[in-house]
Formats: sequence, structure tokens, C-alpha cells
Amino acid sequence: MRVQKSASLGLALVAGLIAATLALPAAAGAEPTDDQSQCTASTCVSPEQKLASCTAVIAAAPATPQELAIAFTNRGNAYLSKRDLDHAIADFDEAIRLDPKNVFPLNGRGLAYTNKSQYDRAIQDFDQAIALNPKNAVAFNFRGNAYRGKGRYDRAIQDFDQAIGLGPGYAAAYFSRALAYQDKMQWDFDAYLDEGRYQDRAIKDYDEAIRLAPGSRAAYNNRGNVYMSKRQYDRALKDYDEAVRLEPDNGLFVRNRANALRIVGQYDRAIAEFRKALTLNVGDAMKRQIETALKELGAAG
Repeated sequence: MRVQKSASLGLALVAGLIAATLALPAAAGAEPTDDQSQCTASTCVSPEQKLASCTAVIAAAPATPQELAIAFTNRGNAYLSKRDLDHAIADFDEAIRLDPKNVFPLNGRGLAYTNKSQYDRAIQDFDQAIALNPKNAVAFNFRGNAYRGKGRYDRAIQDFDQAIGLGPGYAAAYFSRALAYQDKMQWDFDAYLDEGRYQDRAIKDYDEAIRLAPGSRAAYNNRGNVYMSKRQYDRALKDYDEAVRLEPDNGLFVRNRANALRIVGQYDRAIAEFRKALTLNVGDAMKRQIETALKELGAAG
């Protein structure tokens, strides 16, 4: 049976874990300026506003290299959230030059390289961040994702284990490890020798990710995918229902629910869901899959 596509960690979500809340100290006895506050804000500020505010802070030339490095790091995170990876890397480069012992721009630059599929380059940054702070759970999680990108799933799981050991409440690390177990489930020969082992481990990690972050719609979607692979369709549908409730306009989640409805014989609902998915932001490949499914259900056109 075809395994439904899993949702990976969103770049913008992960970027927020790096350094978006690094504080810029105000002058002694002075309140932070609006630009300083917006440059360091973790919520209620758009990426565009953060870019503008951090740029203003940088132009004002903070008093110390460390303060300037914070502004470059925060602006790099804003570029990451906009998926402008080259500008993000340039800002992290400058932050690292100004403050080589600051782990936050190293994590940010490594994440940018990961999203450019330059995994070995990313791992170098995470190695350096971990050397500076061996208790840096975020760097272990990010390095694990880079190893996962290289197809080194066992090595990735080691890093996720380390991240969870350092931060038991770190939902993203459980999510990442579950993705690695799903990868092993599909591509690792061990999975064929021990059927169900990695499925169960993935479900357990998604359970924990959801417990720690109940709004994690990607975790619901992905756990639904694993239940589909176990042919536990009712459980899968419940998870897809929750993913769609949390993010109604996500074409992937709607498509996955439509597939599950089709398998359990709820054809009218499946057709309606497939048609809804076509109105959402889906890629060309998924659009063709949906159109094929509708044709097979006698509902093309």
C-alpha cells in the first residue's frame, strides 16, 4: 500500500527555536526602542517588520560586537522564515564573525544549509555548536535532521535520542525521531525483518509530540499515515480529521483524509474531499494523483 506523504518540520517553525528571542540590551537606564523590541520579538511581528527593525538596529551600530551579532542573528531568522536562505546565510556569517562563540547563528546557518540540501555543510555548523555547548538540544535535533536528509537514519536517531535526553519536553525532537522511524519503515531492510517495530515507535513518538504540543497538526497527519500503513483506518481518519480541523486549508491533509475515506468505502465523502483538495494549494504531482483518484471513482470533471 502506498504510504501517504508525511509533513516534515516547517522551516519557519524550526527557525523560531533558534534565536528569535535573543534580547538586545538597551542603554543603561533606557527603554528599548521600537526597532529593538520588534527585532527581538518572537510573536506578533511579521517577518517583514522584523527584517525592517533588525536592519534599523544594525544601521544604528550597537555598542558591542555581541549586540550587533544578535541583530544579525535575529534578521537571519527572519530571512529563514521567508525561505530566503542565501540572505539568511549571509547574516549568520556576519553574526558568527562578530561573535564566534555564539551557538545561535551556528544553529541558524546549519538550518539554512539543511534546507538547501547541503547536509555535510550543515553538519559542520551543528558540530561546532555542540562543541561550544554540549547540552544544546536544538543543535542535536537539527543535526539529526541533516543526517536524516543524507539517509543516515540510525545516526539521525542517535542525535534525536540525545536531544530528547537533554530536553524531555522538546516536542520537535520527538517529531523528528518519528519521521526517522517512518523513513526506516519505508527504506531500511531491518523494517522487513521486524514488521511493525518502527511503526509502533513512530506512533509512540507522535503521541508524545502531540501531548507536548497539542496544536501540532503535522504530527496528527503523520500519525494518521502510520495508522494507514498498519491498516487501522478508523484511527487514521480520526487523526486526519484533527489535522484538517487545525489547518483546514492544507491540501496535503485534506488529500490524505480523502484517501482514507476512499479505502473505507465512503466514496461520496472521498469525492467531496478530493474536490476540496483541488481548490487548495497542492503541487502539480499531487494534483495529478487527485485527478486520477477522481477518475477512478467515476467523478472526473
